[in-house]
Amino acid sequence: MSKPASKRQKQSSFKSTASEIPAPFSKASPAIQPFLEQLDPAHVYITHIDRHPPDAKKQIFLIPVLLNGAIAVLLAWRIYAAVPVYWAIVTHLLGYASSATVDTTNTTRNEQFKVLAKRTLMFLVDFLLFRFIGPWPLTFFLEQPCNPVTWRWKLGFQPKEIVVRVSRNWDAVDLMKGVKQGDESPFFKTRILPAIEKSFMRSKTGYLMMDKSWDLDFQSMLDAHTLVKQEKLKMEHVDKLVLVHMEGVGWLAWQWETDSDVIEDRRKKVVAFKEVLTKLGKESLFWKWMEIVEQERDADGGFTLERQQRVAERVEAAFKKEGVDFDELTNGVGGLEELPVKDA
Repeated sequence: MSKPASKRQKQSSFKSTASEIPAPFSKASPAIQPFLEQLDPAHVYITHIDRHPPDAKKQIFLIPVLLNGAIAVLLAWRIYAAVPVYWAIVTHLLGYASSATVDTTNTTRNEQFKVLAKRTLMFLVDFLLFRFIGPWPLTFFLEQPCNPVTWRWKLGFQPKEIVVRVSRNWDAVDLMKGVKQGDESPFFKTRILPAIEKSFMRSKTGYLMMDKSWDLDFQSMLDAHTLVKQEKLKMEHVDKLVLVHMEGVGWLAWQWETDSDVIEDRRKKVVAFKEVLTKLGKESLFWKWMEIVEQERDADGGFTLERQQRVAERVEAAFKKEGVDFDELTNGVGGLEELPVKDA
């Protein structure tokens, strides 16, 4: 799971001259420290949870699979067809007769120019094909330490997936150097803010978020899910974060989600939860769920961890009695963790 030591130990090349941590960042939570250990301090990262339906992710990922597969077949065919031609040319250059040899005594000057032009064009087309298109299937299928195919093969298509974007063609030094750091940096306005714009985040799955400023760190995404399985990390702790390393301070984080975003997301989840139960003819369970949560929340002593656990036990028992799997149902709407009923 861990990356090569050279990457983990690589340090950013700048030192902050600011006496305070630049806004809007703050010290990263210790809860995500195991995840931060997998990242390169030289880069800037954006993490969030991709909650698009698995079927949509499959359909979107199928397009690059088919495209890169077709390109790989084309390149393989071109190699198969071109090797004999290039071998004949090399043999001729070495002084041996071959199919590439041109009989200058029995051909006109125009015919010789045509042969030259044809071969020059072939060299040019093959160079462009393998120089600019050839890397596509190579990086898609074979790039190390991880590539899109390996990522999907190991992770599959999940209802909730951790997406890790890493800065491309710019780095932490660009965001945190000089007088203007953090949200005052032009890189914050031109690289980070467009990448977390609300409509952009809602309309695209994680795989479609690669562009000239951001790439996907496939290995870090697999590492994050491994940490979640090992219970060393919780998904919600890396949702909607911008991460950057500051020498002398350590990792900094900014969670860009606003209170209004949280409330709206909670409302939508509760509505979806109610609609699913209504379709099942179990709308009464929705009101039972709200009743249980409100009873435990309003009890003396506050909504402690013990009371939250009691809510889970009572709700699961109520749903089980009606033949409904509560966990499966809530996972289908993106989870109902930490949903305060009064905000919904």
